[in-house]
Amino acid sequence: MTYLNGIAFNNAAAYTGITMPAISAAPVINFTTGAQVDYNNFYATMNAIANAKFNPSNVPVTSDSADGSKNQSWLGKVWNKTKNGIKSAVRFVGNLGKDVVSVAKNYLGMNEKDGSYKLFTNGRTEAWCADFVTYVVKETCQKTGKSLPAGFGSPSVSGLRDWGIRNKCYLKTSTLSNKVETIKNNVKSGDIIIFKENGRSHTGIVKEILADGTIKTIEGNTSDKVGERSYSANDRTISGFVQVA
Repeated sequence: MTYLNGIAFNNAAAYTGITMPAISAAPVINFTTGAQVDYNNFYATMNAIANAKFNPSNVPVTSDSADGSKNQSWLGKVWNKTKNGIKSAVRFVGNLGKDVVSVAKNYLGMNEKDGSYKLFTNGRTEAWCADFVTYVVKETCQKTGKSLPAGFGSPSVSGLRDWGIRNKCYLKTSTLSNKVETIKNNVKSGDIIIFKENGRSHTGIVKEILADGTIKTIEGNTSDKVGERSYSANDRTISGFVQVA
């Protein structure tokens, strides 16, 4: 795993068969976003392309090398690989995972029968899986002195997912063919799992990712209580993950 300014990028295996051009002087890609990336930094280039939505057909490429056409061709190949499944997301706080899980564990067993779940809903009677996630993450930030961008928290699963999308920290996995490896390499304890596929709408806290990609969670409103669950990385109801840990 390689990170660039907190952006996680998967691995070079997906780019087998792409040969980088020989470059004597380090050329620079000029994106419409203003980002400049040295070709000699392979992973930085991958991340910049993924996050700037680089399209070689309409974004100018300049180079200190005379071999601009060859570089363009190489970038085109990289883009085709990138747009077909490599995803990246920003992590805002870092090193928060164990704290999020620790806080979530404190509430195991709280339930609807005795009304204790209303701690998470501020007294409201409603579906409360997203309320639980919101409460746990906010309490963790308060205890650790860390913070997330404005607007975090929602009583709805869509609200949590959409916050992640707006803040570029949502890792969509539902359309990927390599779900197991992507989840093993990118998802951490304390991240937020989003179920928004095939008619399901649910969310929870990632407790642990096992070596085979199995996802262990702590969730609110699961069998009407706070409980632990586990899922295959290939579960067809998983949409993705909000990466906050």
